[in-house]
Amino acid sequence: MRDQLTVAGFSCRLNDLSSTVVLERPMDDSFIKRWQLACEEDIAHVVVMPNVTRHKIDRFVEELSDVGKKFGRTKPLHPDSPLIKLASSSWSGAVVSPSRR
Repeated sequence: MRDQLTVAGFSCRLNDLSSTVVLERPMDDSFIKRWQLACEEDIAHVVVMPNVTRHKIDRFVEELSDVGKKFGRTKPLHPDSPLIKLASSSWSGAVVSPSRR
């Protein structure tokens, strides 16, 4: 999921030794509710459990891309926001820089 989100241009990180992917918070509340995302300020996270198929990940990334096009992208809420930390080395976990579209 992290790799596909990165290719789609989203800021995200995979926590070390876990299946939790942290990403920028989507701007559409119905998307957040449908996918049951846990959100805090300007970030969200997804726990990718064994029942999550590649097809479901593909669908999630596709729908998230559509949400980004329709509603825009999350901006950091303040200079010390979680979204800013997501892209910095202060956040543990494997990071891949997104290629913004």
